[in-house]
Amino acid sequence: MNTKRIYEFLEKQGLDEIDQIEYKEKIAVFNFVYTFDDAEIEAAKEYANENYEDKGEDVWYDEYFLPYLVDIAVDNVRDIVEDLAEEFDLNVDFVTYELDRNFFEQCEFVLIASDKDVNFDTDKVLDDLDL
Repeated sequence: MNTKRIYEFLEKQGLDEIDQIEYKEKIAVFNFVYTFDDAEIEAAKEYANENYEDKGEDVWYDEYFLPYLVDIAVDNVRDIVEDLAEEFDLNVDFVTYELDRNFFEQCEFVLIASDKDVNFDTDKVLDDLDL
């Protein structure tokens, strides 16, 4: 598995702050962020405003705005990861972290990848790395 090529692939897809996290020899772990563009943030605001029923600011953020943004990021990253797996013939999985209402411009992810003949347990990898 060529981790340099994986890094370059992620970079070409427009992901930001990509870091490889040292783990086991046959398993690659990357941390990166998906940065929302202005149109995605505006779409999330519109969705939240349309569905919000005046139950407090926390509800607007926690039930409408932030989940909409996470869905956008997960959908886009899923497409990137599926393309990565296909192009490099890899086993892959990823996890995302919840957004903070004070810092919602980016969504953080961890990607785990291995050659097809190497299996891994995502939860164990994350636990081993304290992620």
